[in-house]
Amino acid sequence: MKYFYLTILFLSFNFITAQRALFNQRYTSEAEDFKIDQNKLNEYKKEGQLIIFNEEKHKTKLVKTLLKSRQGKTKTFDKGFFEEEYKILSKQKIPHYRVRYILIDKDRFDTEKAFNNYANKVRELLKTNAFKSVAMQYSMDYNKNVGGDSGWFKKGKTHPVFFAEVTNTNRLSEEIFEFEIPENNWYYFVKKSHSKKDIEEALVLKQKTNK
Repeated sequence: MKYFYLTILFLSFNFITAQRALFNQRYTSEAEDFKIDQNKLNEYKKEGQLIIFNEEKHKTKLVKTLLKSRQGKTKTFDKGFFEEEYKILSKQKIPHYRVRYILIDKDRFDTEKAFNNYANKVRELLKTNAFKSVAMQYSMDYNKNVGGDSGWFKKGKTHPVFFAEVTNTNRLSEEIFEFEIPENNWYYFVKKSHSKKDIEEALVLKQKTNK
């Protein structure tokens, strides 16, 4: 029983690690995406915390207020013993993408034959079944729970190989294709489920001041 629980914990850790590594790459494109000089950006980082708010991902009242505010505007919120200031440094429409995918972690297989058998089974199922249902059964990261839906993602936050493959303009709408990221031993089946969408994001400087 102890071995069983350790196995479950190990697999869960692998699922989370794979998903985070795919869509949470170290983001260094603020200057380019938000059209701010890098030196000025470095100065802002010394003054407080830089936060990026996204109109699709962040639905709180605070974010809605900030996204409606003009660039350069500062919003102050009373928190009792201190105040929080949010200065809108830049607002931009950033291209985002969205797909459905099935991840097969090749490290989970003892032999190449075992992996090939698993991949072939997925291929056969995709011929007659909805991609979503196959992903829920056979994908190997946490997005399997939503049928392999990636959610909206952008360049700079996404693994570069994955991003290049799924945003290839030669891909057709609803096309299912395959590729591998060899450095991680990750093999993907991907369905191009959504068109590119420009989503508004705000780069905000958050500062806290005592009263």
